[in-house]
Amino acid sequence: MSILSVELTEENKREVRVVSFDEKGKIDSISSKVPEQENLLYAYFTMDDMIPFMQGTNKMSDYLVSKTKDVFTYEIIKTKVSIKKRSKESQLFQIPDVKNVDIDITYDGKEFKFIPSEEIVKGSGVNNSQQVTVGGKHAHVFFITHDNKPEHLIQTMQIPFADLLSGPVSIKFDYNKYSISLYTQKFLETYSFRRL
Repeated sequence: MSILSVELTEENKREVRVVSFDEKGKIDSISSKVPEQENLLYAYFTMDDMIPFMQGTNKMSDYLVSKTKDVFTYEIIKTKVSIKKRSKESQLFQIPDVKNVDIDITYDGKEFKFIPSEEIVKGSGVNNSQQVTVGGKHAHVFFITHDNKPEHLIQTMQIPFADLLSGPVSIKFDYNKYSISLYTQKFLETYSFRRL
C-alpha cells in the first residue's frame, strides 16, 4: 500500500487533506487547514487515502510520512514491518564466497560492507525509518571469528533489518582480513563473504 502526496490545485482543494508531521515523519494531525506551528512540516493527501485514518481504521501512530526520490512528493508508510524468515535453517552458517546472492558482504581489512541485492531492496519495500522484524528479530547478527574456527569469537555485529534491507551498510573493523571467517544464522536464502 503506497499513499503518495498530491499537489494542491484549485480543482482538488476540496478533495485533499493536510497531513502535518515532525522532522522524523511522526504524523501530528490530519486537517483541512495548514498547521500554524512553525516546527511542523506538512503535505497534501487525497481525502480517499485519509478516510481510514479519520475513521480510526488506521492508527496515525502506526504510520510515518517519508520522503520519496521525487523531492516534491511524500508517502505515508507503516512504522513497523514484519517479514517472514526466508531460510528454514537455524544453525550457525559460515558465509562462503558465491555469486548472485541476497546479501553481498565484502571486507578490505578496515571495513565490512553489507550490500543487499536489488531484488531484496525492491521486494521488501523497506526504508531505514521503519521498525522491521524478520523472523521475530529486529537485527541481523553476524559473528566474526578466527579463520574457520567458529568457537573463537572475535566480535559480534548487529545490523538492524531496516538498514540492511534498505541499502548498503558499512561497519568499521580493523583486523587482518585473511585470518577471519564470518558466520551468521540465516534469515535470507543466500549470502556471500569476499575479501577485497
